[in-house]
Amino acid sequence: MANQVQKLNSITLTDIETFNGKTDANIEKINGKTFVGLTAGTWSDSGHNLTTGRSRVWGTGATRSSMIIGNGQTTSITTIEYYNGSANASVQTGKDPSQAWGSSISGGVQTDCVKAQGFDSDSSNASQDDTEEWNGTSWSNNTTSGYNCESPIGAGTSSTAFTIWGGYTSQTNQSVVTGRTYNGSTWSDAGDAAPAPIYAAGSGADSNQSVIALAGYYDDDATSASSSFGSADKCWYYNGSSWSNKSEGSAGSGGCYSAFGGGVTFGQTFSSAGNTYLTGDSGATFSSGGSVATGLGISSSNPYSSTGNKGGNRCGKSNVDGGTIGGDYAAAEGSNSTAILNFDR
Repeated sequence: MANQVQKLNSITLTDIETFNGKTDANIEKINGKTFVGLTAGTWSDSGHNLTTGRSRVWGTGATRSSMIIGNGQTTSITTIEYYNGSANASVQTGKDPSQAWGSSISGGVQTDCVKAQGFDSDSSNASQDDTEEWNGTSWSNNTTSGYNCESPIGAGTSSTAFTIWGGYTSQTNQSVVTGRTYNGSTWSDAGDAAPAPIYAAGSGADSNQSVIALAGYYDDDATSASSSFGSADKCWYYNGSSWSNKSEGSAGSGGCYSAFGGGVTFGQTFSSAGNTYLTGDSGATFSSGGSVATGLGISSSNPYSSTGNKGGNRCGKSNVDGGTIGGDYAAAEGSNSTAILNFDR
């Protein structure tokens, strides 16, 4: 019968994160008996803050205790900060990237990452085609991916295996399906384009071969650049060779701007309601995890920022112990938050 297994050697299943490197989302049964599953999760104030209030930042790191966060808008923010999970984030003096774009996307870890694309708030918010690589000490390799955009989907565990899809180009007022992969030195076609012209989607990822894209803005029918996009109430899954539409009408609509987790299971926060949605089957079904805790000074709404597991204000990758960093108060432009919020299951 389902849900008969509650403990292994007196340890509850919710306390066991992996078996031989696999999460309970990857393991359906043990001796024919299914998992009880994880709780919906709760939000809390970490008690830590960014040094600088940031919106539409990029951020990356393996866990929420080893994060690098950078740039942002509505005015240009040039600095980067480190977050170690146990104190306020700290500005890395003298280590600014040469680009201060908003809504960039990034992949990798605190000491090995690449950031790409974005918009220049000092130049009429023009979408950019610029990338930089970080080795933990300095920035290098100002290269171009091949197209101007901001807020694409992005995923990658290091600077040598990073892919971006879609995005919005302000110069043409279009969203696109373009996919490009970075191998550490050059960009090339990703081989598989985005499922539709899409931008500002939340993306949870194990790697650039296992990616969930949720909501955002897109054109349902177009297979090339489109200027007639609307809110996406959909979830897509990429398995390394193709995209599939896993569900519709279950995940809310509009821009996500924040996501964290793995490509198979991830936590998602978006919209002014600050709701959290969880999935354990590559995006086929969802359950609501509730709203942001009160008393955080953010009008009961989750702050939002740039897109994606590899490029938003998400904090860490795990849907068990993820979170969000910075963003706009109440999902409205102009008042940037310093708050670091935790999400635990």
